[in-house]
Amino acid sequence: WRRLLKIVLLCSSVCLYACVYNYTAIRLVTTVRVPVDATENNVIVKDVYYTAYVAYINKNSQVAHYNNKAVEYIKHGNVEEALKLLEDASASGEPAVLNNYGIVLLIKGDSEKGFEYIYKASVAEPYNTYFRKNYLYLYECKK
Repeated sequence: WRRLLKIVLLCSSVCLYACVYNYTAIRLVTTVRVPVDATENNVIVKDVYYTAYVAYINKNSQVAHYNNKAVEYIKHGNVEEALKLLEDASASGEPAVLNNYGIVLLIKGDSEKGFEYIYKASVAEPYNTYFRKNYLYLYECKK
């Protein structure tokens, strides 16, 4: 019975994560500079395209409202408005807001701070595959 109870609890927690958020994929590009020699005068500049996931929150709260409005701004290219909304909402500690704020910071070019917020989201919800995908891809790009 204990084993069956553990399986039921695990499945219900996975369903909870799946039901709380809706995800949408956006295509991002980042420029990578790779030095060819030790003098760093000769570098290869390459644009890397990747998919990032932003999350809508399926709750009726003020944080969810700001987050979902910011996601709409991101999808339509209005990054400045999304940044304003998510900057205020990030104090809530909501993992979806932290993830989305990190994505917006990446779009703006602040990759270090963006990576930090995506990391916070993936730590807050370690079983969330979308937040982990964002984190792991960016971790690989940093190497």
